[in-house]
Amino acid sequence: SSGINAEYGADEISSHKQVVTIYNPYSYTLKYKVLCTAPRKYHVIESEGLIKSHCRIDVVIRHKEPVEGATVDKFQIQLFDHGSSTIRGHKQVISQVLSGRPQMSVPEAPMQQLPPPDKRVPDQAADSGSSGRVDPLVLLVAAVCGVALLLPTWQVDSSTLPPYLHLTIHQKLVVAYVLGLVTMVILHF
Repeated sequence: SSGINAEYGADEISSHKQVVTIYNPYSYTLKYKVLCTAPRKYHVIESEGLIKSHCRIDVVIRHKEPVEGATVDKFQIQLFDHGSSTIRGHKQVISQVLSGRPQMSVPEAPMQQLPPPDKRVPDQAADSGSSGRVDPLVLLVAAVCGVALLLPTWQVDSSTLPPYLHLTIHQKLVVAYVLGLVTMVILHF
């Protein structure tokens, strides 16, 4: 498979982070793993995980340390069937730190596994890998809360609805609080 280039400018701190998007076009879940020739020089957010069918995930590759001179390293993204160790496909990502003129000849280095996710410092700015869709259950809870707030208040509103559909002020406050939490979940996506 052909490679993708991720270029970093040695003098430009803002360019020390690149995002690679992996898309799963299949109707089943895939597992992915990111390998690197120089795992100590890079921090990869979500270096392994699952991609649901017809979803995508952004893998953030961040260069850790300042570099003197040009360097070229390689990443390999491997895709597996979920629950299997058989490689379904892979893609090379070539990482270049440019300073002056980049080196053209690069000695081959073997791919090494990146540190496991639990031993890395979490990055709060990274994408969590969500597909951008809101869970239908969350939407259902929001709709139920909205309807509950429209019901008449016990001993305040006169209504032709049966008494068991009247809510107290305290019940409406709880429903409003839950609706606020659900709204925060929806807006997070």
